[in-house]
Amino acid sequence: MRILKGHTSKRRAFVLAAFVMLAGLLQVPAASASETAAAPPGYGGPFSSCPGETYKTVTLRNGTTELGYMQIWYSGSYKGGTYCARAGESIAGAHHMEIVVRRGDWQTSWSDSGTYNDYAGYIDVYGAATKCVHFFGRVTVNGVNYDRTWLTPECL
Repeated sequence: MRILKGHTSKRRAFVLAAFVMLAGLLQVPAASASETAAAPPGYGGPFSSCPGETYKTVTLRNGTTELGYMQIWYSGSYKGGTYCARAGESIAGAHHMEIVVRRGDWQTSWSDSGTYNDYAGYIDVYGAATKCVHFFGRVTVNGVNYDRTWLTPECL
């Protein structure tokens, strides 16, 4: 084993630590909702609507400024319990919008992200009855991000 000394060792240690952190981030799989058929098992969308009843509406924020929303539906009888979500805003014109859903016991997330006039989504996660589900919504207007994370009660 070679022992590094002086400034070079600090620089090498920093670079090594940066690579280790990057490798860790790259191991978390993520999927995009470019087409329903590409959804990993347990996820679906984007769809034109959600099954079930409106479960929660969460206001998106930048600090204390609120703009946009993340809307979540739940159906206990559809595919073993299904959560479905979208993120949007009501400002005229197209803006960047993003919705991300992940079941807490899975590593893969499912998302819909792009420039839309009304909303991103509807995307869902099924087999989620009694499961922790993570939601993230974001709307970007004039370069400012308004976002929020929300977790189902099973996560707490």
